[in-house]
Amino acid sequence: MDASIIVAGAGPVGTSLAIDAALRGVSVIVLEARGAEDPADAKCNTVAARTMETFRRFGIADQVRAAGLPDDYPTDTIYATSLAGPEITRIRLPARSELGQPGYADSSWSTPERMVRLSQLYLEPILRRRLLSLPNVRLMDHTEFVSYQQDDSGVTVTARSTKTGEEKSLRCAYLAGCDGGRSAVRKQMGVKLVGDTEISRTRSSLIRSSDIRKLFGKRRPAWMSWIVSHNVRGTVIAINGDDLWLIHRSLRVGEPNFDTLDADQSLRDALGVGKDFKYEIIKHEDWIGRRLVAERFRENRVFIAGDAAHLWVPFAGYGMNAGIADAMNLSWLLCSVINGWASPAVIDAYEAERLPITDQVSRYAMKKMQENIAAVGGGSPPKMLSARGPVGWAIRRKLGKKLHAINVPQMAPEGLNYGYYYTGSPIIAHEAEAAPAYDMGTFTPSTVPGCRVPHFEVAGASILDLLGPDYTLIRFNKLIDVEPLESAARKAGVPIKLVDAAKPPIDAIAHNLLIVRSDQHIVWRGQKAPDDTASLIQTLKGAGAANDRAAA
Repeated sequence: MDASIIVAGAGPVGTSLAIDAALRGVSVIVLEARGAEDPADAKCNTVAARTMETFRRFGIADQVRAAGLPDDYPTDTIYATSLAGPEITRIRLPARSELGQPGYADSSWSTPERMVRLSQLYLEPILRRRLLSLPNVRLMDHTEFVSYQQDDSGVTVTARSTKTGEEKSLRCAYLAGCDGGRSAVRKQMGVKLVGDTEISRTRSSLIRSSDIRKLFGKRRPAWMSWIVSHNVRGTVIAINGDDLWLIHRSLRVGEPNFDTLDADQSLRDALGVGKDFKYEIIKHEDWIGRRLVAERFRENRVFIAGDAAHLWVPFAGYGMNAGIADAMNLSWLLCSVINGWASPAVIDAYEAERLPITDQVSRYAMKKMQENIAAVGGGSPPKMLSARGPVGWAIRRKLGKKLHAINVPQMAPEGLNYGYYYTGSPIIAHEAEAAPAYDMGTFTPSTVPGCRVPHFEVAGASILDLLGPDYTLIRFNKLIDVEPLESAARKAGVPIKLVDAAKPPIDAIAHNLLIVRSDQHIVWRGQKAPDDTASLIQTLKGAGAANDRAAA
């Protein structure tokens, strides 16, 4: 075999999968049609807190946090009639120098890693450097995935040089398609994307101008500015806090053709500037907002993740982050089999866990978009919205209250980060108690199996830093005998790390014992070791799923 895993696509999702697998000692080949000299896209601009927790494990969280915006640049979101025009409302979020201070929409989050507003333009080079630092990874630039053939023992991948056209054959145990919305891997699998094929149409322009920041005047700058006026609806995003800006302009309802949008004037309307304002266009991109999720994520030894598996409008900025969550789930499951301690049936958990969650997130994103459209109105807002006088002020104040309430959840999506849970997974010891409901902005901490373990510290260290690479048994009472559980795990070859901790003052933590995966999801809880430890261990290694499949 050339590698245990071949990853098609070296965007954030594919690179994260490869890093995780390599850190688990598994050999990986990554195929990427672009070269190192080709700049990354600027379209993804939020690294979620859960993703930052993953990057903490990779050892790159500090680098990610330090990149992009200057230390003193706020990550506020504003709603305004133009960047230079009157504000409608503001959602305050901290600059890097303000992290940990109270008074921001995410101040109370219980995590050592807050979300970071960072463009993919700067994230990809950090991930690539980490990837290339690992000895068991081979990154094949200027090489595109062409096709695959699989059999009972592995997958044969055909790849082609984008420079010479030369094709080569590579052999692996598993193939992961992280090759974007037009995924060639997904297409060969014969998998359809289902859902809403068109929700909106947007033109995005990456531009350079050192004068744009001056348009805020004496106001506190914003990282993201949503523009609502009778002239244009769009978004202005600060990429480096200085001279690099990404500007989206949405086509109005009933405008199906991008040619109807005046590319230059719509930019000027979004910024609130005249014809004498100068800027440099770096890149234009036209795109269609969708809500689509793949019918399935797997065909035997071939898998899809990220945009290859799901696409939705970028509300809450969770598309890339959901893809990285896919990648962490898939990498761990594949590596558990490759490293020899899990049953191949453990991989059934990937689709069982991730497909329902991504469908949920896609619906949350679409609902948030619909709420914003309803708040502003389906047609063009009145011209008086932009007026400087008392009538304009009154209209903006009323609309601002609505937009603030609607959009705090998407700008500080605590529920999306910490509230989602897995039901129906074959490798979780489910209980009769249901996990608490969550939405985009809120959640209730819980230890119901399938939920994320509530964050706490052990002797000043984050529990995240103490979790093992596979399973961790957290014991809140040292008098509890866990030897039967540890013995059953050793006998079955299942790696479980024991962590002793004082029980934290968190209402949700009422059990003496928790077993937690490396992705922080709880798989079992109890007051003592279970009577049938062997059965629990078989569930954790996927053998229970294999037995269920055989009996079906």
